[in-house]
Amino acid sequence: MEVTESETRRTREPAPRRRWRALLPLALAAAMAASHAQQQTPPTGLAGRSYTFNAAQERLAATSSGLTAARAGVDASRSSADAVSGLNLPILSVDAQVFRYQKTIEVSLAAARNLVEQAINGFLASSPVGQAVAPVVSAPINNALGRIPDSVSGTITDNIWRPTLTLLWPLYTGGMSDATQDAAQAQARQAEAELASFSDTLGLQLVGAYFGQQLAAQVVATGRQNLDRFAQHYDNAQKMERQGVLAKAQRLQVEVARNAAERQLLRAQNEYETAQAVLTRLLKETSAIEPSTPLFAQSQPLEPVQAFIDSGRGSSPTLARLAGLGDAGQSGVKAAQSLALPKVYGFGSYNFNSKNAVLPDPDWIVGVGLHYTLFSNVDRKSAEGAARAREQQADAAMDQAGSDIETLIVRSWQGVETSRKQFMLLGTNIVAAQENVRVHTLGFREGQATATELIDAQVALSVAQTQRAAAAYEYDLALAQLLAASGRMNDYAQHIARADQRMSAP
Repeated sequence: MEVTESETRRTREPAPRRRWRALLPLALAAAMAASHAQQQTPPTGLAGRSYTFNAAQERLAATSSGLTAARAGVDASRSSADAVSGLNLPILSVDAQVFRYQKTIEVSLAAARNLVEQAINGFLASSPVGQAVAPVVSAPINNALGRIPDSVSGTITDNIWRPTLTLLWPLYTGGMSDATQDAAQAQARQAEAELASFSDTLGLQLVGAYFGQQLAAQVVATGRQNLDRFAQHYDNAQKMERQGVLAKAQRLQVEVARNAAERQLLRAQNEYETAQAVLTRLLKETSAIEPSTPLFAQSQPLEPVQAFIDSGRGSSPTLARLAGLGDAGQSGVKAAQSLALPKVYGFGSYNFNSKNAVLPDPDWIVGVGLHYTLFSNVDRKSAEGAARAREQQADAAMDQAGSDIETLIVRSWQGVETSRKQFMLLGTNIVAAQENVRVHTLGFREGQATATELIDAQVALSVAQTQRAAAAYEYDLALAQLLAASGRMNDYAQHIARADQRMSAP
């Protein structure tokens, strides 16, 4: 049978087949994008331990070191906030001291001696009696007074046991206590928001890895079906060539297509095993994992995008974290302002062993104190300025994050909707492609269709099947991104449960 030039041109690789070969690596690459790589030998087989998506979530929550660290950070922040919750309350302490002391006491007698001398001399000079006896007593008195020293001293040595109860009550701190408490609460809220944000990020990784492996499984199944069909087409082509109704060139076309389908299947199997290893590492399992929750979609659109925007404004972990940062900035301003204000405190002390106390020590004491720093080695105006700048930084970051999150929500919502429409349209395309393959198969057997036409039809079917699986994967991933951005990641399992479109198991 003579092969014309036009037929020879048709033996070249058709455009649908080239699109198929270009699409396959892209579709398979999505299965590997969900987790950072760790060195581990990938599973060698396609089969593994079955995991529903909910079970995978529970496993990830129980084994993630990052989540454990984030939870510990929340506990630490909450404990720190509890630790400073009583800064405005009094401080009551008990002290006990045992010591030995020595005290030197010196008493001046000169002043007393001078007073006595003046009194005696005045008496002797002013009264008749004094004048009469003065010649007799004056000399002995002066002699006696002259013997009195100017001072006397002594040393006291003793052992003291001093138990005391002390009370210190901050009555007014210039706002420092309140600022410290507010800052601690803000840090706790930041830690909680960071935990929620990390949990959402981890959830996105799980969605990508879990349904990425399901996508890879669908591509493997499609590749296996494609190879089986091309193998059958090749058997038919061989029979037709032996019967003389098919040119060798067309039989070779089918053979090349069959071989290409075999290589694509091998590549798809390798990609599946890689995707399987990614999910296995993410869940810290020792054996391979096989997801049992299929790729899914919803035939009806989601609720309007504005509902997700409103939810994101109130529930976004990113906005919550920045809000906590802003609160911390406000607390910093209050703390800086308190540096320029006085501090008032009440105090009291009671000595339980007052009978054996040091002479100057009181038995008890109560009072009110005032402290004000006249000059500090810290520039208080600069400290306040820095605190206000941090507050402004947090406010600006909050505004920018709000805009970015709204943009992300809109983009994710549109991604969900686009994927949903593509998924539904591709379902119809697959039905048409299957019928097209059936018609061209019969036509090829009857000599009414060329090998090129048959190959194009078969490749078009495989591409449509892969595209539909990829559309479902894109729907699942975009939905997760939408829910995470709007603070509703916990609703993902509900969307899976009520999905009315599911990819059949490979």
